Amino acid sequence: MFASPPVICGVFFIPGLDWKDMRTATIRLSAPDSGLHPADSDVADHPDIERVAIDGISMLEDGTGVALCRLRGNAEELRTILSESTGISAFHASVTDETIHVFVHFEQTDTAAALLTLRRSHELVVRTPIRWLSDGRLEISAVGDDATLQDALDGLPDDLHVELVEIGAYAPEHNRPESLLTDKQLEVLDAALATGYYEEPRRGTQADVADAVGLAPATVGEHLRRIEGKVLRALRE
Repeated sequence: MFASPPVICGVFFIPGLDWKDMRTATIRLSAPDSGLHPADSDVADHPDIERVAIDGISMLEDGTGVALCRLRGNAEELRTILSESTGISAFHASVTDETIHVFVHFEQTDTAAALLTLRRSHELVVRTPIRWLSDGRLEISAVGDDATLQDALDGLPDDLHVELVEIGAYAPEHNRPESLLTDKQLEVLDAALATGYYEEPRRGTQADVADAVGLAPATVGEHLRRIEGKVLRALRE
């Protein structure tokens, strides 16, 4: 009989294997004109449709892709765009209030191929949702060890214009807002709360927060915008 491996902090530890800390990296990338799927550029250009997130994406054995996308806006206009696209073989939609959830079966684009290759060829997990930003870029978070994450980033095509936003320790309590923030962002947030920056009426200023954490006011302002963006987006998931 085989002896059970020892358990450390609830995780099985197997002797002989390297112990590597889990890390998470967040990147933003600009997709080429083709976008995620063949109709994506037409969707992006429509004034009454807003792309919100990709809640799931997979590659099928025949090389085509499927994705579950979340959008807001005019569902009928979206239906027309998808129906008229030659690269979309099937789609199904569900509408709740102004949110549109659509399953799309599509011919792969360079962007979709890059995302799917990232998942298939590296020992990492791409977290969902993958978010569409207001400037048209995708924001993606992946979990792995440092070397794997760096190798995956280096392997992305140059035409995706990748920006590394942050890299840090993986926070498994992803449903808690504070787990979305880096250590520095938590420090800035604590200082903002302590100085009364978020009180009504406001007692503290960005300069007060900057003095408390030893950063420039402009840097504190950038941290606060990122903190607010992360927490507010999490509340709408």
